Amino acid sequence: MKVFIGGELEHSISDKFRKARNSVIEYMDCLCDISYINELSFYVFCLKGFTANPLSRYSKKRNRIELEILLPFDKFETANDSQCVEILKQSILDAIENYKNKNIPQQYIDVIVEKMKASINEFVSNK
Repeated sequence: MKVFIGGELEHSISDKFRKARNSVIEYMDCLCDISYINELSFYVFCLKGFTANPLSRYSKKRNRIELEILLPFDKFETANDSQCVEILKQSILDAIENYKNKNIPQQYIDVIVEKMKASINEFVSNK
């Protein structure tokens, strides 16, 4: 499975987001051996004053899960690098844990969540 993290950001936090994303992508490598989903895409919004209901989609044709995430701009802007990683990591984990879709068996989602949690714990203990 491929993992993609992108988004729409205020310019002032783009470097912080890039660093956090690169760190988060590292621990998500554990998902590459999952074959029942082709791609897991996260689209992050971190903009001043932006509010919306995050959407989730499943493309049956491409076998891709797409999840939108809203990051709190003020919190992200004032956070240090390690806090930014934690904010992004927890937001991604929350999004996938709360994802429900009738076309994907829940146990598939549960396996993704468990692999991510195990990888996070391993990642943290190796630092």
